[in-house]
Amino acid sequence: SPTSIAFALSPYLPIMRFFWSALLIASTSCRAFPSSSSSSSYPLPSLLQMNMSSSSSNSNSSNDFNQAKQRISQAISIGAPAYNAGDIKKCADVYTDAAKDIAPLLPSSFRTKLLQEVDQNENNTPEYDATTNYNAKAWALRRVFDSITDYQPPLVPQDATTTDENITYDPFTKSQLGNEPLAVMDNVMGGISHGSWIPKTNTFFGETSLANNGGFASLRWRFPNAQNWSYARGIYITGLRHSHPEEHTFRIILKDASCERVRLANYKTVFANPGQRKDGGILPLLIPFSAFGEMEQMGRGMVGSPPFNPMHVTEIGIMAIKPTVVGEFQLEFEEWGLYM
Repeated sequence: SPTSIAFALSPYLPIMRFFWSALLIASTSCRAFPSSSSSSSYPLPSLLQMNMSSSSSNSNSSNDFNQAKQRISQAISIGAPAYNAGDIKKCADVYTDAAKDIAPLLPSSFRTKLLQEVDQNENNTPEYDATTNYNAKAWALRRVFDSITDYQPPLVPQDATTTDENITYDPFTKSQLGNEPLAVMDNVMGGISHGSWIPKTNTFFGETSLANNGGFASLRWRFPNAQNWSYARGIYITGLRHSHPEEHTFRIILKDASCERVRLANYKTVFANPGQRKDGGILPLLIPFSAFGEMEQMGRGMVGSPPFNPMHVTEIGIMAIKPTVVGEFQLEFEEWGLYM
């Protein structure tokens, strides 16, 4: 697991930090990302109508999710060796038992997918090839297990006035963000996902595809001048709405001076749609800078990398990415900027 890997590497962190210092000094600025040539149709109104009639469920705690991940790890430690030894039925049975155990611990979107795979082949006719059935079930459940393991609980909007009445907001301006965002899609690695931006309504929409090992679509705003955000606590988004609120999560992307010296590097954190106020309004989403963990390169954490530096920010972006967003998506908001 990532935790065990980080623990194992802890004695080497001083060496890694030294490596990072040397790398950041010696390396050159990364090249600009190519833009997508894909075209998209106007977003489907039905995607947001779905969101307006429901809200994201937060009833499942992070402890439940961690417990589910532990149960998955246990099942794989037994099922994978059995599969490799030729006992495919045992692997499928172990995975099925684990799936039934963890289903009550999961959000509805994962629970539905998991139980569909459990039930799909249990009522096959007698002439059905049992070996093929066990093999298909083992792989189907493993894919769902992997998507659960990769899932990161998102930041969600909260009523900040109950804990801090002194929050002030500094919205991004058109001159601050510069020109239209750069579309960065998975075609940089052979994928076919696509996305577009409607500036008038702050709408990001498109479709992610798993074809050719792809699965993400993103928009990036390159600041004309590097921004000093050290006076702020983080980023806020108001009026946030998006498709499939119980399933879709999105990412905010930031780049600082360190990222500019490492090719394809950035910082990310996950967020999801808001709940509703009693008066019908939508709660603001507050994303503190502390939520941006270690630097990533092509989606992989870079152990020992420096923390995000708000004193020299060069880029901000929004991303839709697998496993939570596969297929059509749509996200829109009223305003975003910095909060103090």
